[in-house]
Amino acid sequence: MTTDNQNQAAQLLTRACQDGQRMAMLPRVIQPSNLEQGYQIQDIVAKREPVAGWKVAATSQAGQNHIGISHPIAGRFGTSCILDSTGTADMTGNLMQVAEAEFVFRFSADLPARTNLYSIDEIMACVGTLHLGIEIPDSRYELFAQAGAPQLIADNACANLFVLGPNVESDWREDDLTSRKISLSLDGVVATEGVGSDALGDPKNALSWLVNHVSQRQIDLLAGQFVTTGVCGDPTSVGTASHVQVDVESYGSVEINLLNVEQGSSH
Repeated sequence: MTTDNQNQAAQLLTRACQDGQRMAMLPRVIQPSNLEQGYQIQDIVAKREPVAGWKVAATSQAGQNHIGISHPIAGRFGTSCILDSTGTADMTGNLMQVAEAEFVFRFSADLPARTNLYSIDEIMACVGTLHLGIEIPDSRYELFAQAGAPQLIADNACANLFVLGPNVESDWREDDLTSRKISLSLDGVVATEGVGSDALGDPKNALSWLVNHVSQRQIDLLAGQFVTTGVCGDPTSVGTASHVQVDVESYGSVEINLLNVEQGSSH
């Protein structure tokens, strides 16, 4: 795949992000044919704004089934993608129409790219806070379920909006996150429940995968950036719901109001 092809693909995807346009898939002549080509296109797309955080997608069987792949992939959230509980997520035009409950780690120190792998202890020493998050993914492809991993990676692993909750106040470092229960509710009714082990066996495993994947690609991770570790429970169709809340016992909650064209307004 030539650099010109990569730039053309990135330009189409960037325009789609900015203008809310959709394409069935990338034109065949500029489609990435392998994972690395997909990431090279993603690198170009990501240059349009500072990176606030990283995502690990397809860390659960449900998440993999949802987009038709069989392994994790990485993506980036630009600063314009980040919401907090005081905001509103506009679902108008969102093709996927799902919300996901996730555990999130935020770095307090840089993790520079290097040749040898980072150990989990090294990684956790650079984590400052744990958060709860709500991911609201979307794709620039109308046929995202058939796009395949390289194209989904080029499309930033379906990164769209992310709700970053406050940091968990309790002493979570000694907890077993694999068995920690997490729930997602729509308009006050629990829609899905999961546990930390849904995210690649352990949210820390997903974090480690992301850190070493990024490092091996010669990209530095920076203090202040976060990593959201993948859906726990099922990706949940929001339908006409106007409110999403994620809860973890003793860890707190994160919530967001939704606005979509069917509702006309949020509350």
